[in-house]
Amino acid sequence: MTLHYRIADDVAWVSQDDLDGGDLPVAYMTRVPGGPPILLEGSGCIVWLALAEGGTIDEITERAAELSETDAADIRDDVFDLVDQLVIIRLADEEDR
Repeated sequence: MTLHYRIADDVAWVSQDDLDGGDLPVAYMTRVPGGPPILLEGSGCIVWLALAEGGTIDEITERAAELSETDAADIRDDVFDLVDQLVIIRLADEEDR
């Protein structure tokens, strides 16, 4: 079995592209109804955008590396840590497949 991750079903979010933001990648998200608003910017936003397509940590890391033009091996631990925190605060779901 392999763990797959995705944005939780009860999360609403919008990214910089939707807001016509500046140079720094930004995403705002909240659990609905009634969750507190959360902001991820910079590398955190890049991981969020990679998570939006779902997948394993390796797949999410590869997408984040492509978006940030970095080497996946250099960011894998940080991607895992952020995705793990997103699962803990219930913005992301993990499931065995």
